[in-house]
Amino acid sequence: MRQFHLLMTEKTHTAAFVIDDDLGPPVAFLDAISDLRIILAAYESSLSPVSQTGEEILSVLGSALHPYLRRCEQMSASLSNLSRCIMLFNCYNLARVFHYCSRTKNR
Repeated sequence: MRQFHLLMTEKTHTAAFVIDDDLGPPVAFLDAISDLRIILAAYESSLSPVSQTGEEILSVLGSALHPYLRRCEQMSASLSNLSRCIMLFNCYNLARVFHYCSRTKNR
């Protein structure tokens, strides 16, 4: 698991974040969500005990999702207040939906 956290840290820092004209989540963030869905599917199909898997999933989200959200926040700082709010809403909304789905699958 340690190797995963190191890999995600490196990937987060090297991902190219570009602000789209529509103020939607950056492509790098969408890619991260796609990767996390694959990881969740692998956990879901594993034979690990549910409590252990739930703790690991939260750890994965902490390593893989939260740094991308911070990058979105940093990137949006250059926008006007309204544009910043729209972009961050789109990023947070996608993360919220993803986080909610990952939590309900583990119950």
